[in-house]
Amino acid sequence: MKTSAVILLLMLFIGFAAIADPLNNPAQNGKLKAGKMGRVVFEDNFDQAGRIPDTAKWSLCRRVKGDLWANYFSQSYDQAYVKNGKLILKAEKVRGIYKTGGVQTKGKVEFTYGKVEVRAKFVTAKGGWPAIWMIPQPNDGGVIDGEIDIMEQLNNDSIVYQTIHSHYIDALKHNDTVRSATESYNVNEFNTYAVCWYPEKVCFYVNGKMTFSYPNLHLANEATMRQWPYNKPFYLILNYALGGKGTWPGVITDSQLPAHMEVDWIKVTELKNSRRSK
Repeated sequence: MKTSAVILLLMLFIGFAAIADPLNNPAQNGKLKAGKMGRVVFEDNFDQAGRIPDTAKWSLCRRVKGDLWANYFSQSYDQAYVKNGKLILKAEKVRGIYKTGGVQTKGKVEFTYGKVEVRAKFVTAKGGWPAIWMIPQPNDGGVIDGEIDIMEQLNNDSIVYQTIHSHYIDALKHNDTVRSATESYNVNEFNTYAVCWYPEKVCFYVNGKMTFSYPNLHLANEATMRQWPYNKPFYLILNYALGGKGTWPGVITDSQLPAHMEVDWIKVTELKNSRRSK
C-alpha cells in the first residue's frame, strides 16, 4: 500500500476515534461557546511513600450523627489511607462499632466548571455505599444548595447511580428534565467515573460513555426556583458509607465487612475562561 494511502487511513481512524469519545471531545456534547478544557488544576495519583493522604489536598470527613452518609465516619486514618499507590476508604466493624472512611478537598481545592475524572474500584458489602461527589462551599441547606453525585454504588449491585440535586429538584419536586441515571460497571475492576461541567449543562460518564446530561434551563424566576446552583465553586468528597435500617442501602450485613473503595487516581481539568477559587 502506498505511504499516502496509509497516512490517509490513519487520519480517518484518529478522526473517528475523537468523535466516538465525547468525554475528550466536549464540542460533541453541544454547541458551547466556552466548552474547551484547559489546564489540569488538581490531580492526585497517590504515588507516595507515606500512608496519610496529602494534607495539602485532602482532609478527613467529619462525623455528623444522624446524617446518613456521615453517621459512621471514624475521623481516623485507619479507615482512610494510602497503600501501594491507591487511596483506600474502608467500611468495617471494629469491636462492635461501625467505622467508615472519607476524604474531602473542602477549604483546600474548590473549582467552578471543568472535567472531573476518578478511577476507582470496590469491594462491596450489603449495606455499603461508596460515593464520589461534589457540593458547594458554603453548604447550609444540604442537597438543595446543589450536589453533583458523580458515582454512588449500593450493596453488591453491579450498577452505579449518577444524580444531580438542587432546590428545584429536591424541594420543589420538578421532574421535567432527566436528573439521574444508572449504568453498569466492570465488577471487581477499576472503572473511570466522570463529569464534564459547563455553564450550560452537566454531562455524566462511566468509562467514557455519556449516561445523561442535565441542562441549565435559564428560568426567568431562577432566584426563586434555584434550578441551576452549579455556577459557584464546588469541592470533592470521596467516601465509603454504611447504611442501616431505613436508609437507601438498607440493613448492613456484618459478615460481608470490611468493604472498601480503592481510588487509583483523580484529575480535574479546568474549563477555559472559567474561574477557580482556590
